[in-house]
Amino acid sequence: MILNNWFQIAIPIMGLAANVFVQLFSFRLTPMIGMLKSIILGFTVGFFIVVLCEFYANWYGTVRLADYAAILLVNVITYSAFGYCYFHFINLGETARRIRILREIYDSREGLTQDEILQKYNAREILKKRVSRLQNNKQIILKDGRYFINSPIMLSIAKTIAMLKLMLFGKQSEFD
Repeated sequence: MILNNWFQIAIPIMGLAANVFVQLFSFRLTPMIGMLKSIILGFTVGFFIVVLCEFYANWYGTVRLADYAAILLVNVITYSAFGYCYFHFINLGETARRIRILREIYDSREGLTQDEILQKYNAREILKKRVSRLQNNKQIILKDGRYFINSPIMLSIAKTIAMLKLMLFGKQSEFD
């Protein structure tokens, strides 16, 4: 029974390992898949690993059904939290302006002036790049001079993140 307890503890970690492995290799070996799709693929594979390991543990375990359901729920929530943290770890390195500015200052032998930084990072240019990225990824479309949601997946992700922020921090964004 002790071995089964340790296995139960390791299941979300194994799911996270599968998530990271699949995301990294799918992104690097199939560049056309894109970052977001590789993250979704990695998370999905890790999720299935967690569920399969839970079924395996229950198959060979002597746990009551109610206890099994509770353990499954806890491990799925734990894995989801790991996946959420991994997503934001990747997102931090890819999109955070502070990180990018620090990297650019580090890469510049002569350093950068404030004007050089502001030239690259003015609000209009940042917005233009983000909207362009959303259009290129087919997440939004432009019709008659107005933007519309084109990908319900991204809208669902955005709503889920807002809900989690509301549950954890009591507000949906840093502007509330």
